[in-house]
Amino acid sequence: MFGQNSIYKCLFLSITTLLCSCSKKEIDKNDFHAYFGGEIINPNASYILFCKDNKVIDTLHIDNFNKFSKKFDSLTPGMYIIKHGDKTKYVFFDKNDSLNLRINTKDFEHASSFYGTGKNKNNFLLEIFASNIDNKNNLDFHYGKDYKKFKRSNDSLKDARTAFYLRRKTEIGWNHDFDLYAKAIIDLEYFSRLEIYPLAHSEYTNKNIKDSLPENYYDFRKKINFNNEKLSEFAPFTRYLAIMLNSIVSEKNLESDFDKNIAKLKIVDSLISNQKVKNKILNNIAFVYLLEDQNIVNNNEFLKQYFEISTDSTQQNEILKIKKSIKNLNDNNRLPKVELVDVKNKSFDLNSNIKKNTIVVFWTKNAINHYNASQKKINELAQTHPDYDFVSINIDHDYDYWSKLINLRNNPNTVDLQAKDFTNLKDLWIVNRLNRTIILNKDGSIKEVFANIFDEDFEEKL
Repeated sequence: MFGQNSIYKCLFLSITTLLCSCSKKEIDKNDFHAYFGGEIINPNASYILFCKDNKVIDTLHIDNFNKFSKKFDSLTPGMYIIKHGDKTKYVFFDKNDSLNLRINTKDFEHASSFYGTGKNKNNFLLEIFASNIDNKNNLDFHYGKDYKKFKRSNDSLKDARTAFYLRRKTEIGWNHDFDLYAKAIIDLEYFSRLEIYPLAHSEYTNKNIKDSLPENYYDFRKKINFNNEKLSEFAPFTRYLAIMLNSIVSEKNLESDFDKNIAKLKIVDSLISNQKVKNKILNNIAFVYLLEDQNIVNNNEFLKQYFEISTDSTQQNEILKIKKSIKNLNDNNRLPKVELVDVKNKSFDLNSNIKKNTIVVFWTKNAINHYNASQKKINELAQTHPDYDFVSINIDHDYDYWSKLINLRNNPNTVDLQAKDFTNLKDLWIVNRLNRTIILNKDGSIKEVFANIFDEDFEEKL
């Protein structure tokens, strides 16, 4: 994905000079410099986050011409993630790669391309991920077919994608490290559809097909290396694991979310021996569960099981923070006080200003499309639910940008506020995602703290 000038210079020299020059200027084996730049058309934010293993390692600022660039003096080869607004893309760097990315946020999945050294393998990633989305939309209806027809469709797609993968692998000649991810995308998407089929078929037809499936139907699970650390943060892998765990748990006919998630913890413990990978999957399960089940007794028992298996002390502390915040929200029955300001930069106490039933949403300039969608939804709800007030809280640190935008928009149905300290807001109100929506009664008490304004059944909670 990145390049090097000395190699290009060599191409224009004679054979003799080429050999001399290259031997003299041979790249130091310890030199891991790299370059990453590009253009964002219709940017949703002023920067790009450059991430490794789910951690931000650099912030790349976008200039007035929508361009960004960064020379890394040292960059370990491997898979990276770039985040722009609420969108992400994978980028693979070999040693000394020099990459440029051009992307249009209006069609984030398809209107993207890489240029420079390493472009071919990264354009392969773009193509294969985009086709995953397209194929999902085209294949969903196949889940309602009988097993033979579904298998034929699924196998046919796998064969076509494998042929494409093998052709590009031969043409590009990528290394083993990249091949791990390239093949995983193909295989895990195929395996995911196999996991989904029995459950989806039942939903489509109201018929249980599991007893009529071949005895060896799930043998494909034996082909997966669940202990590979390089895949532990890779979306196709984590997505497949989530689907597989749901599939296994569904066979146990467990009623409660508590029992299902306890079962997931035990399955992961028995399935994965690599402690680093195991901890990451356990953390994902615990995080999602605590945000979905606010039964304190259940939470305590669940965490007891979680702590018996997990060895990740850092993440354990984060999980405990969430538990404490959930308990506080339930015990107080009112939102803990956080620092908020209005468009005049004056302190605003939300609890003391509640006069009607109230819906609270959150947004950031890094995901402006989400902001536009939430405002549209608020305007719709304001017409059908005049007994409600609406509060929109910005979580950025840029007061000037926020106040100018709010004054420009002049949202008539919304009380616009900004959080002075997002970390404090996140910890006390458990705002872990932009879709988090809080519903308050007219006396300020909490009616629902884990709602989502975009859910189809949202209005049923009002």
